Amino acid sequence: MSQSSLCANQTSFTQTELTAPYSASPALLPSTPNGQTDREATGMLKDTVVSSIVTGLKNTQVIPTPSSSNPDVYATQQQTFITNVKAENCYYESRYKYALNQLFTAIASGYPTSNATIQSTIQTYLTMTQGFNQKLNDLTQIMNAVVSVMMTTSSDVNSEITQYNSQIQDKQKKLDEQNRIISSNEAGMKIKKQMVKYTEEKARNTNNLLNLYAFLNVVTLGLLVYVYKAAGDS
Repeated sequence: MSQSSLCANQTSFTQTELTAPYSASPALLPSTPNGQTDREATGMLKDTVVSSIVTGLKNTQVIPTPSSSNPDVYATQQQTFITNVKAENCYYESRYKYALNQLFTAIASGYPTSNATIQSTIQTYLTMTQGFNQKLNDLTQIMNAVVSVMMTTSSDVNSEITQYNSQIQDKQKKLDEQNRIISSNEAGMKIKKQMVKYTEEKARNTNNLLNLYAFLNVVTLGLLVYVYKAAGDS
């Protein structure tokens, strides 16, 4: 059974808001994005890179440090930590869901014509979904490593932290599958091919997004539709 969203649903962004980097501090993601040399062939961060990021978070005391002399301080630090992590994750998740919705809307409005403006919009939001997907995957990898460090240094880790980590780990399985689809060099081409198929079916079916989803290639976009609906599910 699906649970409630980890983040509140935000349905409207200006382009400036959508593309603005997360600026609150402290943050788990490095201020400078990791390049392709820091990643595996799958697009996931290399273990050595994640380890380096976690070391930096420890050195800057973003990761709470146990205090034998004052357990209450540690408890407060942990609560602040999880509050900050949730805010950062929701910042990117809400934008990811919005970009997916805009992508589907652009695809729907692009039929049966091949309007250059609409095609440009489709590519813009496809690129955005790739970027937000990668950030959410990076956040999940880093968070998992941080929690591992915390659990090796203290037996008194806030249950909210471990529970949240478990929730986003579950969601990463969906993000991984999406990443392989939307980061494919053939993603745009496959979408365009499905436009032709949809045009042929459109005359025989009601013109709405549900029918669009039914006729788009299941392998290339079906999972995106599913995850858009389930993006807020833990």
